[in-house]
Amino acid sequence: MALRSRRYSLSLCALTLLAACSSSRSKPTGIDRNHDNVADDLGVVIDQDGDGLADGIDINHDGSIDGPGVDTDRDGKVDALALDTDCDGIYDSLDTNGDGKPDFVTGLTDPATNVPDCKLPDLAGNGGSLATGGAVGAGGAASMGGKAGKGGASTAMAGRSGAGGSSGAGGSSGAGGSSGAGGSSGISELGRGVYQGTGTSTDQYAESDIYRDGVGYKFIANGWGSGWQSHDISWNGTSFTVASLNGSQGANYSPAGYPTVFCGLYSMKQSVGSCGLPAAISSLKSIKTGWRWQANGNNGEYNAAWDIWLGNGNSLSAYLMLWLRDPPGQQPAGSATISGVTVAGLPGNWAIWTGSVNGRPIVSYVREEGQDLPELEYDVVNVYRDAIKRNYSLPGSNIIAVAVGFEVWNGPIANLVTDDFYVDVK
Repeated sequence: MALRSRRYSLSLCALTLLAACSSSRSKPTGIDRNHDNVADDLGVVIDQDGDGLADGIDINHDGSIDGPGVDTDRDGKVDALALDTDCDGIYDSLDTNGDGKPDFVTGLTDPATNVPDCKLPDLAGNGGSLATGGAVGAGGAASMGGKAGKGGASTAMAGRSGAGGSSGAGGSSGAGGSSGAGGSSGISELGRGVYQGTGTSTDQYAESDIYRDGVGYKFIANGWGSGWQSHDISWNGTSFTVASLNGSQGANYSPAGYPTVFCGLYSMKQSVGSCGLPAAISSLKSIKTGWRWQANGNNGEYNAAWDIWLGNGNSLSAYLMLWLRDPPGQQPAGSATISGVTVAGLPGNWAIWTGSVNGRPIVSYVREEGQDLPELEYDVVNVYRDAIKRNYSLPGSNIIAVAVGFEVWNGPIANLVTDDFYVDVK
């Protein structure tokens, strides 16, 4: 079905008459300093053709525009649906997965709740909503003095499921939703995140609280090795770029650094908010996680690896790693116990290494050298159970952290990129 373009006169009211967008109830000063009627920490509206009307977005991928779009990462493209949960004329929330509900809420103010007659948009074709939160049903009209195309932006569709599962494209949850890898629809969650928290640093131990779809993570530059010399790293939510890293292998084969993003309690640091970790293994149904990265021509001594920490309470007791790249000249801790094995939920063949680091057991699932995986989505709990079935030692009652990053033994490295990463604890 061809997608028809629709436009919305959000503030691009700033391009016409700002007074027409005013409301009797206003947010605190500073939530919308650029006057585009979207809370500034959520992103900006886009007008690609310069007609003074904000671009719309088909957030649930059913072929119909659902409402005004927001560019969350400022790349010039809309990637989330704007919602106004208290109908005051300022968009305070974002729908990123097409279920018509807020996945991320502005941190600049607290949206009012239980506002009479204020409804979120209906994306299931049940008549629509007159809220300023985006799409209205056929025959409806957008508020704020703007236009929504002829008769409003129709959201008619045969239920929410669409093709590919009950959650529609992208799943029903935010980061790492239920229809990511292994979920009901089989649609990848990678590349669908809404990021917040940006920065650039050359500091050896730079760190930052970051967000993906409103879930808190932490980035650490992590130049911990004795052979570390320098690095230049930037981050945007759970994506980050190692513009450069220089250093050499240290004592006991330690890497120069391991620039990392993680959920949970890792390296004596706790990720911001609640990502669901640490958590008791006995209580876990799954820990779905995904990572997409780019080598960009780097073929030297670095890996691309998950580093999963287990513990008793919050005390570290064991490591579980999964290497998507096994570099020439380096190897995991310990020794290879088996190779060419298949593991439920993982593609292709893997080697398994076991040993110890700092007196704690470590089990590493490793792609064969030259068989790099640029992205993967899987369930950490499945891999943990596979290791236990093989009688490998992984003591600890909790999964306390899930991290990804690049262990760099010898530089220089340039433009090594993590595109996206998520953790979804169930």
